[in-house]
Amino acid sequence: MQYKTLNKFVKVMIVLIWSLILSETIVYSKTLLLYKGSEQGYGYSILLKYVAPALKDILEDYEIIDVESLNFISFDLNNYDLIVTCYYTPQMRDAKKYLEKLSMFLINGGKLFIINNLGATLDSSGENHPGLYEINSVYNLLGLSYYFGWRKVKPSTININENFINTTLLKFENERDVERYTPISTFIKTLVELKDQQGNTYNMAFLSPLGGLIAYNYLFDDDGKIVLDLQKIFSNILIGNDEEFKILVVGQDNYELRKALDYTSFKYQWKKQMSSVLSTYDLVFHFGGSYPPADKNLVSYLSNGGTAVIIGKGSNLSFVDYMTVSDEVFPVPANLKFNVKKNISWEKPPQNSKVLVTSSNGEALVWSIPLGNGTVIFYPIELVSKTYRGLLMQSALSQLKVSIQPIVNSWSMHLDDFPLPAYKRKIDIITREFGDITDNEFYYNIWWPMMKQLSKEFSIKYTTIFVANYNASVTWPFSFQEYTNTPEQMRALQELISSSYEIGLHGYNHIHLTQENWKQENLETVLKLYKTFLKNTLGDNYIPYVYVAPNNIIDSFGVETLLRIFPSIKVIGTSYTTTQKLFDEFEVIHEKVVVMPRTTFGYYPAENLLASSILSLMTFGTFQYFLHPDDLFSKDRNPDGKTWKEMYNSLREFLSTMTRYYPFLRNHTASESGEILYDFLTQKPIIRKFANKLSVEIPIGHHLPRYYYLRVRGEFSIYGGRIVYSYGNLVVIEQMENKMEIILK
Repeated sequence: MQYKTLNKFVKVMIVLIWSLILSETIVYSKTLLLYKGSEQGYGYSILLKYVAPALKDILEDYEIIDVESLNFISFDLNNYDLIVTCYYTPQMRDAKKYLEKLSMFLINGGKLFIINNLGATLDSSGENHPGLYEINSVYNLLGLSYYFGWRKVKPSTININENFINTTLLKFENERDVERYTPISTFIKTLVELKDQQGNTYNMAFLSPLGGLIAYNYLFDDDGKIVLDLQKIFSNILIGNDEEFKILVVGQDNYELRKALDYTSFKYQWKKQMSSVLSTYDLVFHFGGSYPPADKNLVSYLSNGGTAVIIGKGSNLSFVDYMTVSDEVFPVPANLKFNVKKNISWEKPPQNSKVLVTSSNGEALVWSIPLGNGTVIFYPIELVSKTYRGLLMQSALSQLKVSIQPIVNSWSMHLDDFPLPAYKRKIDIITREFGDITDNEFYYNIWWPMMKQLSKEFSIKYTTIFVANYNASVTWPFSFQEYTNTPEQMRALQELISSSYEIGLHGYNHIHLTQENWKQENLETVLKLYKTFLKNTLGDNYIPYVYVAPNNIIDSFGVETLLRIFPSIKVIGTSYTTTQKLFDEFEVIHEKVVVMPRTTFGYYPAENLLASSILSLMTFGTFQYFLHPDDLFSKDRNPDGKTWKEMYNSLREFLSTMTRYYPFLRNHTASESGEILYDFLTQKPIIRKFANKLSVEIPIGHHLPRYYYLRVRGEFSIYGGRIVYSYGNLVVIEQMENKMEIILK
């Protein structure tokens, strides 16, 4: 017994330590600069003299390495987000493998910028040279198609992209090397275009979403002056162009802030210190900062119209029981209290500040104030937590002049442990309210009919989560004797299979699928047995798409075994607030399975149900809700000993309020909601902003409609979409066509 206790303690400590490592790991972007030592300083000097300073200006860390001095094929590129190469000669050791390594780097999210020469069109061994297929495996990912055909020409005219030109006084009179590069992407930008004296056109420098190319010596003019603004080019590659909505975070890495940003689908960068180039960002978070801002670059950014969120410790400290949120942040029911119950450091707002979040003591916890032409928002660092991710993002987005955030717009309601075995028990809390009835009669004669009435009233499509037994068997024999205790469980299953509700799986019993609980052979056996039982009970037409982990706990061992036996599973339900830190985030695993942590649970207090659901809506427009039929007589789920009528009325109040305040929200079964979440997590819209409009594109083949929170100060019109609900300062938009435009007036 002591050994088991110690073993469990060690496992808990490992989970805690790993969680701390994840939350404190600093993940910053880094660029790898590659040159060839055999070229006698050619690439090294260009990288050091021109590329490195441009990267320093945007606070990008870099390493400069001789590609010939290392085994590049086995070199770990995971620490880099950009590779810049500068080669003069075409020879490379293991040229094909080098090109394959670069293409894999691009496929896995990296970016590549080539200066002068790809540097690997010939193998230095003298044989096994790359062909066009291998060469274009890299170029095609950059949005180009390359053809052999080097020649020298006399320039007639040179056109340089005005957005990236370094100086206008450039000289191009000498003969120049040219080759054929053909753009194959609509998103590629030509930086340098040459026309020769015979009228032929050659594109010799490009910028694409995954990097770019400056071929041969088009980085310089005849007098050696640099042609293109490398700082702008690398800023565009690493940060994004001016058409994208971009966020900069400055300070120590923080897991909760990072996840809050991930769920918004916004592009963001994380830097250790404040960049000197801030004008390209729509929003800056200074994590660990203080008010008033002292950094001169940040002050300049704010003075020129930027928006910054100072996340830091205030000079005052109070215990906060709850807080209230202004309608400007997000539409919430009047006087709704969001539980805090901890010490919060707060900063007294200056005069003319706008209070966004107020404590139970009346202190302004979150506030904003104009600074120059911009806006500063103060946000207490203690409110950076999983629970308040959405509050943080909406506090920031609400203060921007224009913002558009993709949302899920789907919620589902799970009836966990239903249908469930009953034991014909007479339980005091039931008999006091309903007289001489059993648990079985309560479940199937009172609870279930009332839940069906609730479904009809609010148009809810339940997903019921079926559990066959509550035995603790993890070894053979496995039986379904508890299922036969009463006939009502079987009748309910038969009713459900022919209804509009969905039947999900909870398992053979309520023992969670973890390596700690099950041996591989026994778990496979019991899942196969459960599958056979379902076939015999529900027929061949029943296909399970949803599995909810008992106690909301499952590990990788359990997931892999489950999916082997039930490959049709598309959704795995867990809990968003679990302390286990196992599958507690919305994510896609095994390419097709959506982990759907439930954010809201129970029957009361209605205010708590509302708060947790609305905070989840703030995060990315979804909440997932579950309850149990036996919550009535569970001391931890009904701690106040409320009657069923009281619990039901609280549940009804919650659903009624959500329907009234958020009529745009779509209810789905868990599998339907899972499909929508899958699209949301894997199919990102392309959002661009211009002087007088926003453009949102969903590639052909991706699912429509899509939904967004839109904030615009002033009038606007929509093409390719429509307003589904307006709160004034926040509008819910439905995108109905692959391209939607919002015209700002």
